[in-house]
Amino acid sequence: MSNKSNGTAFEKEFAQMLSEHGFWVHCLKDNQNGQPFDVIAARNGETYVFDCKDCQGESFRMSRIEENQHNAMSLWSSTGNRPGLFAIRMQGMVILVPYRMLATMMESGAKQATRNELMRCGRLFERWIEHRDRLDRKVTGCR
Repeated sequence: MSNKSNGTAFEKEFAQMLSEHGFWVHCLKDNQNGQPFDVIAARNGETYVFDCKDCQGESFRMSRIEENQHNAMSLWSSTGNRPGLFAIRMQGMVILVPYRMLATMMESGAKQATRNELMRCGRLFERWIEHRDRLDRKVTGCR
């Protein structure tokens, strides 16, 4: 399986994971100009954008973040939306890392990030879902 097909398969798996937790989810189709995000999800009035990266090795190479992704993630956040997230699958787990954390690492000269480094600035998908569920219960008093 190629990197492209691995990535597309992960995007679909990740979208399904979100859907199973009550999110409306849409996968953006690849186009000639490239898309800024892979997945858009919404639940309880909050919208989230994700770029999915499937890592086969021991680290995530920062060079995998494309220029249009830098621009889109920055603009998305600067217009009052929740921070964009990278869903990075590595060593059998999905780690959600805010774009701004990866950008800060890059500004500090980092060329790659290990699983432990990603865990320090992000959280496992399961923990992220638990956190969202707790926040939703506080806001809506249900679920």
